[in-house]
Amino acid sequence: MNKFGSEQVAIKASLAAAISLVVSSPALAQDDGNDMSFLLEEITVTAQKREESIQDVSASVTAVGAEMIARAGIQDITRLEHIVPGLRIGQSGSEARPAMRGSRTNNVGTQAEQVVGIFQDGVYVATTTQALGSYVDVSRIEVLRGPQGTLYGRNTFGGTINIISNDPDFEEFSGKIQGLYGDYDRKRLEAVVNIPVNDQFAIRFAGMTDDHDGYIKNTYVSGTSDDLDAQDTQIWRLTAKWQPSEDFEATLRYSDSKKDSNTTAVWGYQQISGYVDGQLLDGHQWLPDGATQDAGPWQVSRNIVSTADLADDSLTLSFAYHTEFATLKLMHNQTSFEGEQFSDFDYSDGGPTVETVADWSFLGWNSSQETESTEFQVLSNGDGALEWMLGYYKYEQDADWGWISAFDGVITPYGYGHTDYYSESEAFFGNATYSVNDKFRVLGGLRSNEDTKDSGGEAATWSDTLWKFGFEYDLGEESMAYFTASTGFRAGGFNSPGVAAAIFESSGRDVATYDPEAVTAYEIGWKATLNDGKLILNVAAYMNEYTDMQAQSFFTVPGESSTSEFTENGGEIDASGLEVELKWIPSGSWYIAGNIALMDAEFGSYDIAALNGLGELGGRQDDTILSLEGWAPALSPELTAGVQVSYDFDLGDLGTLTPLLQATYTSDYFSSDINLAPTEQEAHTKSDLRLIWNYDAQNIRVEAYVLNIEDEAVLNRTVPFNPSAAPDITSIQANWSRPRTWGVSASYSF
Repeated sequence: MNKFGSEQVAIKASLAAAISLVVSSPALAQDDGNDMSFLLEEITVTAQKREESIQDVSASVTAVGAEMIARAGIQDITRLEHIVPGLRIGQSGSEARPAMRGSRTNNVGTQAEQVVGIFQDGVYVATTTQALGSYVDVSRIEVLRGPQGTLYGRNTFGGTINIISNDPDFEEFSGKIQGLYGDYDRKRLEAVVNIPVNDQFAIRFAGMTDDHDGYIKNTYVSGTSDDLDAQDTQIWRLTAKWQPSEDFEATLRYSDSKKDSNTTAVWGYQQISGYVDGQLLDGHQWLPDGATQDAGPWQVSRNIVSTADLADDSLTLSFAYHTEFATLKLMHNQTSFEGEQFSDFDYSDGGPTVETVADWSFLGWNSSQETESTEFQVLSNGDGALEWMLGYYKYEQDADWGWISAFDGVITPYGYGHTDYYSESEAFFGNATYSVNDKFRVLGGLRSNEDTKDSGGEAATWSDTLWKFGFEYDLGEESMAYFTASTGFRAGGFNSPGVAAAIFESSGRDVATYDPEAVTAYEIGWKATLNDGKLILNVAAYMNEYTDMQAQSFFTVPGESSTSEFTENGGEIDASGLEVELKWIPSGSWYIAGNIALMDAEFGSYDIAALNGLGELGGRQDDTILSLEGWAPALSPELTAGVQVSYDFDLGDLGTLTPLLQATYTSDYFSSDINLAPTEQEAHTKSDLRLIWNYDAQNIRVEAYVLNIEDEAVLNRTVPFNPSAAPDITSIQANWSRPRTWGVSASYSF
């Protein structure tokens, strides 16, 4: 049997039987009095840059509106994996590491670029740090799986996540206030006010503050002041919209966010094991003398706290002008970001403190950056057979970043110099759909893009032409089949000149720059609305062929205790799979949603730098090269399955009471590309329980929740590396998900 195994085959058979039962049994559509149909209303999305029903989009799209966002507890990117098939969200410190369909995020920081493009109200989110920002007053979230290069600005290599905020409303004065209290002394307050100045101009204000103690206890000090994964976040956004006529509208958005946190370390906060002369040993293997071994995933001992102070402000101005022939759209954004992150880089309570550290000691990094983007689109209108869109996109990132060190007992920003970094991306793109007849449509797209980067005086330019081709066929009034083939591209980059020179001197390998990575993706799908609109079922099968994939490697200077990270082109990844999404109202009070993703992702020819301490690994490694061929990319489980079940109890004049269970099963996977035993996460289930009381007569909603009922500790990132303190050891550095948490919230809408 192939890699999917008997477990996946059995689940597919069970799913097929369940679908057959749903489609063939009219009794399942009977109503018992309440109405949950609002949860199955076809969401209008802009996934393909024009408004259309999600069921008419020939792509794998998961879209959730405001009510489902609340029910799934989505307050940032991390919880999307519970409702989006095939999406995994790795994390370390204040860095998001999305993975999708065999692609994954290895590098983080100013120069790192995401494999899954994230867009906030159409604006590209530039760094993995900003990608972990909190959500407030969100209208809907759209997740597209697979490369989207002919539609979006940049770095939509593995897929796209769109977060769309609520627009101002011209109709009435309205708003909401919501408060939450939870364990770890969590306090969250959100407020929204919509003010229609007149029937042409309105403004909307949304603000949120959220703070809690750390989820990871630091036993070095008493109390909670130095516990890891604490945060204090403030966000506010002002949106103004002017629509003097049906043909023209202008929108201005300004947002500001600040986060002050005792974060976990940038690459992972625990050394869980290590390899010495090919032998695996448990625990921190380069622990300073007299230091304390960590007691578990959520208990550590650190004499230097891990901190991330982040600030982000963004200004966006957009225009839309509608004619009978076409709609013209223009959007311009400017964003400023300041970040400082540092942690205890001996991962213990036995090394020096800030007061006793040597004059130079690496602690973390600083980043200051300005980004600017402009996008212009022309979209066809009318009822003709040809529907088209043309666009131009320009993006610039100007950054200054450097290392944080400690001098004379003080943590010093840019203590080891500055590095100027500039990135520019420019693209022309177009997409078209032609209706051959009432049922059959062909579609295609092209994108010509050029990326330029300059780092520390080193500059390079990469260009490529991306394409997309496909067709759609209506099987009936409420079902559609489609096929697409497309390509994706992610630009290359630079390594540190000093590291590149040392590698060239020791091995003759030229790693001064690394090349772009590419993907060719194929997808076939079926979308259907069944049982008189009470069942939505979407199925997609895909095959992605990745080449020149960028790899994370480490280099130890021979004869020295100095280890550096660098990026190189590792090689090939092949990924194929099946994804199923279901939304179903078997009666007026029941609501059931589910998703299943089966995936077979595997490295082809793929080499990275060898790691000291591992030995030969059965012939995989020699003095310079470690082969990953046949292993699985990080965060690529063969099977994930999720379900959400709720039932509305009618309380008459007192509203409704809704218990809701959400559960996700994930088969075993590796949390690193290097598939060593300590990097494997065993199969597990994570479940959430909510009890929601909606008192509609008074616009009151009260909710109690428990997340991660099982209290499951899940590896969402590991890094096997050679530490500078012990370069002959391969240490396994880990980051774990959060423990079980609970909370209660109440909101009032007006």
